Amino acid sequence: MLKVIKPGLFSTIQDAGRTGYQQYGVIVSGAMDSVAFRIGNALLKQHNRAAIEMTLVGGIFEFQIPTAIVLAGGQMQATVNEVPVPMYKVISIEQGDILKCGTIHNGARSYLCIAGGFSVEEILGSRSTYIKAAFGGFHGRTLQANDSIPYTGTASPYHTYQVISDRFYEQKPIRLLKGTEWEHFSHLMQQRFIEQHYMISLEADRMGYRLEGQTVISLEKPFNLLSEAVTFGTVQLPPSGQPILLMADRQTTGGYPKIAQIITADLHKVAQLGPKQPLHFELVTIEQAEQAYFQLEQRLRLLETLLRN
Repeated sequence: MLKVIKPGLFSTIQDAGRTGYQQYGVIVSGAMDSVAFRIGNALLKQHNRAAIEMTLVGGIFEFQIPTAIVLAGGQMQATVNEVPVPMYKVISIEQGDILKCGTIHNGARSYLCIAGGFSVEEILGSRSTYIKAAFGGFHGRTLQANDSIPYTGTASPYHTYQVISDRFYEQKPIRLLKGTEWEHFSHLMQQRFIEQHYMISLEADRMGYRLEGQTVISLEKPFNLLSEAVTFGTVQLPPSGQPILLMADRQTTGGYPKIAQIITADLHKVAQLGPKQPLHFELVTIEQAEQAYFQLEQRLRLLETLLRN
């Protein structure tokens, strides 16, 4: 068992998500930063094993059986028994060891990956927490002090490598595609949306980020829009004229105009942005988006292959 001494600001169990059920209104959830989640698991020679996602401030945990762990994602100061431990490197854990995770810097989310993954109940093919429906993860909620989360532990040999993850986050403008309702905005509004710099508001969570810009964006003329499917990275324009960026716990459908769609290859970078952090956009073609996705997957799969052997 992993005993939670302090849970951190917002910590949940997540894996790669619950796919195939959006038609029934069940959201995907899953790790906000799928790249960090995958690298953390790859270092432990495993794939899609449930981890703890910590947001902005990490937790304090006691391990009750020996195991191995990896901390991945946003940089934070962490110690095991008061001895500093690195990010993106396998750490051997003995019975009774105490892991303390501090404030997350240079990012917003960090992952505690563990050998074999956390053994919480799998629901609809996933162990991810779906808080609004109160299922998945650990009792369908954020972690709380004195929770005991099961894990199996293992004695498998692990790498001594440390992965340098900076290259996966180096692209600064967040790239996006024209959204379904892009043509319903005037050229001026389209340019304004792309060129202005936004700030992520305090209303930012796993469901979505509200963005704040100096000027509002408005439709060329009102029109009726049926509620349609939305996905991770969809950028909606509500009547306020300030965009909403949908994230991992987004709803399955939405009725606001969709001005843009963040490309898949940049979603993990957005996931590492927190409240009051700036972001700006770059419009790309679907061919460029596909190429960026191909390159990201190629690098991740090469890394996973190297670490598996």
